[in-house]
Amino acid sequence: MSRLLKRLALFAVASDIRVSENPVNRFLELSYLRQLLKRLEIDCVLDVGANQGQFAAELREIGFGGQIVSFEPISREFGVLQNRFRSDSKWQGFPYALGREDKQTSMNVFSNLTVMSSLLAPVGKQKGIEVQEIEVRRLDGVLPDVLSKLPGARVFLKMDTQGYDLEVFEGARGVLGQVLGLQSEISVHPLYQGMPHYLEALSVYESAGFDLSNLTIVSRTPASALQEMNCFMQRRA
Repeated sequence: MSRLLKRLALFAVASDIRVSENPVNRFLELSYLRQLLKRLEIDCVLDVGANQGQFAAELREIGFGGQIVSFEPISREFGVLQNRFRSDSKWQGFPYALGREDKQTSMNVFSNLTVMSSLLAPVGKQKGIEVQEIEVRRLDGVLPDVLSKLPGARVFLKMDTQGYDLEVFEGARGVLGQVLGLQSEISVHPLYQGMPHYLEALSVYESAGFDLSNLTIVSRTPASALQEMNCFMQRRA
């Protein structure tokens, strides 16, 4: 069967039959995520930068039945998120951001595309941005209480914070021993001011004891160069 599929693939390429990259990438990414969660025996996923619960909903749809803990600081998005999972007994939600220190700060909220909202300023001029005051907490300061009913949880840390993932990671230093795997959005060409380069991010994760296990494409520049990727890391054996 694999030889037949390869021949079909080669025929399609030679015939210039084109397939949209995004749905193929998403299928491969979610398929890999499902296998990674099963292999690491994850029973709790921390969904940092949850927005309206898109990632959490995908977790349920690919068969993850464990605990999901979502963090979303934008008040109206958190309201949507909370309503979406109100009947899910294995979901918890918290209306604040995560970072390296506990503080009150302002967030740049894209009014028409809130998934692009960030604690960092965007590169270049952007329209339709409003500023919202939010709370930021360290993960290692809140996780013991969050998981008080899940002692010995096998944790997967998903971060999608539009350039703030390393700040989230620094605030998790005290509980990294519980984290067996992580997903982080890393940048080749930054969309936000001060956003770390992907090589810096990978270096930080690797120095903390995680090995790179997969990379998937999130977006490209108008010239088709890689812009952002999701990296999947697992704790070094």
